[in-house]
Amino acid sequence: MLKIGVRLSPRFEDAGEYLAEARALDAAGIAAIWLDGEGHDPWMLLSSLAAVTGRARLVVPVTAAEGRAPAVLERRLTTLTRLSRGRVTAGLGPDVAGSDVERLLAIGRQCDCPVIVPVRDTPHACAAGCVADALLSLHDTPEQLGPARTAVQQRREQAGRKEPLEWWVRATIPADAGAWWRTIRPAFAIAGATGLLVPADPRLLDLLRNGDEEDDRSDLQLAQG
Repeated sequence: MLKIGVRLSPRFEDAGEYLAEARALDAAGIAAIWLDGEGHDPWMLLSSLAAVTGRARLVVPVTAAEGRAPAVLERRLTTLTRLSRGRVTAGLGPDVAGSDVERLLAIGRQCDCPVIVPVRDTPHACAAGCVADALLSLHDTPEQLGPARTAVQQRREQAGRKEPLEWWVRATIPADAGAWWRTIRPAFAIAGATGLLVPADPRLLDLLRNGDEEDDRSDLQLAQG
């Protein structure tokens, strides 16, 4: 089943409402909460999110500068991993490239913390897919994702990586959220996506809780004739 992750801003006015939103998303079945954008300290926020959630993966943004202080970063990741009972993942920022990627992947493995690498296009994905635990692509449609995933899988096998590679796709929820849930979301699953990463949206909780109900009712009507 295709997973859904949410991009949660690290900015908020009311701490209680912010944590309640995260708790509600977790209870509704969100697969991952990604801190995205500028705002309050992401490490402190994730410590709080770890305390009020119990299932969702928690993705912390990691910069190139943080990777150049490996002892500090390793301690932070290890602490968050303990607090969350193993639910923390490091999401590399757009400024991370070249040797910084390799350095951060090594730190993640030392902490038993998966690392997600953002990719721009298929060549970039092929290179990153040989070393990363997971990829985040920014502009794929289902039609683009299928061939790209096949190319990455071939390169990954050539590099001797046999474990599964997660592939997340950054997406938006259009005006017709119900149609998107019933058509575009399954199309990404068929193309090989692990999950879709969407912005925080007031409609998201209802989609998570009730998005499949219309399809279930249609099946029932067909069965009844």
